[in-house]
This record gives sequence, structure tokens and C-alpha cells, in this order.
Amino acid sequence: MRAWNAYSGLDDAVKNMMTSLRAVTELQNPAIRERHWLELMQATGVKFEMTDSTTFSDLLALRLHQYEDEVKNIVDKAVKEMAMEKVLRELDNTWKTMEFTLEPHTRTKLPLILVQEELIEVLEENQVQLQNMLTSKYIAHFLKEVTDWQRSLSQADQVIHILMEVQKTWSHLESIFIGSQDIRNQLPEDSKRFDEIDRDFKKICEENQQKLNVVQCTNRPKLNDRLEDIKSRLSLCEKALADYLETKRLAFPR
Repeated sequence: MRAWNAYSGLDDAVKNMMTSLRAVTELQNPAIRERHWLELMQATGVKFEMTDSTTFSDLLALRLHQYEDEVKNIVDKAVKEMAMEKVLRELDNTWKTMEFTLEPHTRTKLPLILVQEELIEVLEENQVQLQNMLTSKYIAHFLKEVTDWQRSLSQADQVIHILMEVQKTWSHLESIFIGSQDIRNQLPEDSKRFDEIDRDFKKICEENQQKLNVVQCTNRPKLNDRLEDIKSRLSLCEKALADYLETKRLAFPR
């Protein structure tokens, strides 16, 4: 009977049905989205609508036994994309609620940003996650969203580091250039420069209070440039102070 056309035809029909059933089972994966059904339609060349009224015969009409590899690839892609969706959803939830805390400056009571160690750890971890996602071959659908997140968190990282440096230097020099009349008399130009720095820095601190959300606060337009400018001017004040103190040490050796 194996040589009969009826046998070989039935054998092919059963094998095709088994292959189609495996493909239908694969397509039940919850990771499948509308875009994946569209890809399947493109692969099979059959147009259909996946709704609650879609029947089993509608799926069999797709001749899925001819596209077993395509179905596996689409489902595998859907699963990988669902994992990315989960990461991006967690990122969104994390940074919606992540806020800076404020700590008043000892002398002036100016509210300064206090960065918790946990924030830095989460920031670094999320940046690594985004970088790994960008190397995935399934990134296409999420490329813009991942790139936007990478840009935002990179900006947050840069601003946090320079802000901490500027705050530390300002806190050290503030009591000297503003609190010491002797220094103001001896270094009038640098004292004037620090007065301008003090004004600009306090303005940034006031703006920080308005948006304590980490991403929103650090991604303000031109904030990084303003901090870089303050940092460079603080360096001039530091150098002038160091030179002045060195002349004092030479004049009055121990």
C-alpha cells in the first residue's frame, strides 16, 4: 500500500497537519503582537484578521506547514521583543519615581542635591541594559525608544557627576571668598568672579528644586553647559587662592 497514491497522499496530509498544529501552538504564545501577525501574513501571502471570531480553519488556510521556519523565527522574535518591552516598562516605572533629595548647605542653607548610592547603582545598571539591547538583532521596533532612554540616562549621568563636583568646590570656596573679608581684599578680581559664580550656581539650585525627578532635572536644556562653565570659573578661583596662600607660606615659613 505504501506505493499507492492514496497512501502517500494521506501520509503527506497527516504530516502537514502535524506541522501546522505545531505552528498553531507556537502562535499561541502571549508575546505575539499585531505586528507579528502582519509579518506572518506577509510570509504566507494570505491576508486575514486575527480576532475573537478567527477559527481554526482560518489558521489552517495559511498553509503553515509550508512556513514552519518562518513561524519559529517570528515567534522567537516576538519573545525577544517581549523581554525588551518588560525592560523598557521597568525603566519607565523606575525613573518616573526616582527623585533627588535635598540637603541644606551648612552656612547659607542653600538646598543642595544629595545623590544616594542606590541611585548611582541603578543608573549604571540601566545604562548597561540599554547598551546590551542596542546590540540585539531584534532592536528595530524599539530603536527610537531605547536610543531616547540611553540619551536621557547618559545626560543624567554626566550632569550628576559634574553637579556633585561643582557643589563640592562651591561649598569649599563659598566660606572663603564670601565669608572672609581678608581674602576679598587681597583677591578682589577673583572675589568678583566668585560672586558671579555664586549667583549662577544659586540660580541652578533654585531650578533644581522645581524638578526633583532625576531625569527631568538633569535633562534641562543647556544645564550641562552651564555647569561646565561654572566648573571652569571655579578652577580659576581655586588657582588664584592656591597661589595667594603659597605666597603667604613663603613669606611666613614655619
